Amino acid sequence: MTSVEYKCDSWVYDTSTFMSTLVTEFNMVCDDDILRNNAIMVTFLGLVFSCSIISNFADRFGRKPVMVICNVLVVISAYLLAWTPNYIFLVIVRFFVGIGLGGQLVSTFTIGVEIVGPSKRRFTGVLFNLGWCSGIMVVAMLGYCIRNWTYLQLAAAVLTSHQLFYFLMLPESPRWLLIRGQVDKARSLIKRAAAVNNTIISEGVLSKLRVSEKPVSAKFWKLCSTRKLTFRTLAIFFVWFSVSVTYFGIMLNLEFLVGNIYLNLFITAIIEVVCYAFVILTVDKLGRKKLICGCYFLQILSLLAVIFILLYVPPDLNWLMTVFTLIGQCGTICSFAIVWLWTSELFPTELRNVGTGIGSASARVGALVAPYLELLSKLVPGRFKVVSPFLFFGIICMVGLVLIICVLPETNKQKLPDTVDDAGRLEHGSGQTRDNIMNGKEEMVEMLGTNSKC
Repeated sequence: MTSVEYKCDSWVYDTSTFMSTLVTEFNMVCDDDILRNNAIMVTFLGLVFSCSIISNFADRFGRKPVMVICNVLVVISAYLLAWTPNYIFLVIVRFFVGIGLGGQLVSTFTIGVEIVGPSKRRFTGVLFNLGWCSGIMVVAMLGYCIRNWTYLQLAAAVLTSHQLFYFLMLPESPRWLLIRGQVDKARSLIKRAAAVNNTIISEGVLSKLRVSEKPVSAKFWKLCSTRKLTFRTLAIFFVWFSVSVTYFGIMLNLEFLVGNIYLNLFITAIIEVVCYAFVILTVDKLGRKKLICGCYFLQILSLLAVIFILLYVPPDLNWLMTVFTLIGQCGTICSFAIVWLWTSELFPTELRNVGTGIGSASARVGALVAPYLELLSKLVPGRFKVVSPFLFFGIICMVGLVLIICVLPETNKQKLPDTVDDAGRLEHGSGQTRDNIMNGKEEMVEMLGTNSKC
């Protein structure tokens, strides 16, 4: 008697949790299961492309034009996704979503950091991440109420439409205008901000803004012009990569969390809000370097605990996995917030956007790599098979921690560097900007306060 296997040509899906999803719409199951992963991966590829290539345009042509174009691209793509006719269309549009997201993230973040003084950067640098948390909360609530993917995507598209009006609220970065020699425009923005905030800026302070002999424009390779800057640049990019690999590696372990999927998603967003609040309260008191080192220790200890539990703890204590998974997640969330802020303070104004962009691109590479590290378990024999991915994440974390301690300087409460030479002097605590361009700028942004509306 023989048996013959036949491939499925139709499927019946459980609709108790989701009425309709992209997976069920295009049957991304069985032999086509990889299509689901590819649809996710292509968005990250768009982010990598945008953060590493498009971000350079913001240093050349201004932060605001890039932000506006990318905002429009994201909104249009969001609406197109709601009417996806086939898988190929889905992949193409998701790639453009990634491009738009990468450009808007980096350019908007850079504007926020550059329009405030040293004592306020922790607010703009960390609160920036709250948009991600609020988005997760909204998606969790919408997903609970709307179980059809088409209507859910359309609702999300409507909620993103406000981005089209950002150009009316956010100014060009005065700091970027100054290093490009557009002093009159910078003065106009500063006066406007002072008027809105009922702050008086004396002509004596404004007169300190003087145009340079020629607009400043640097190539990214200048950050590798010295051995010190080369190590520092490579180190911060690896830190981005290591934080991301660990973050998504730990996320893979969230399958141990039981309960309502929408509630779990909402709770993880609340945890992120708490972590960002913690960073805001401590990042200036402890400094960027000490705080992120503590977060790395937390990640490493959590990964070691997970390894120990998988090897030696009986199954009835699996709840410990949830505890240490969430603890490790808190460490990676805080690290992400710090590395965004730290990177913006390490790179000079003339290269800040592209530097932050490539750092963010390094994180997206980490996000792409993390799921495939799970495949390592198939190559490891014996009882260590199941813990090998976590061991690998731990090693990457340790390397990142060593680089932070040995290579990267503290930037807490220092002036933002404007040139490559300024960036090279950061470790000596000077962080001084060039007198002929930026003298008086930090004084002005401190006088304007955090509520600057240039």
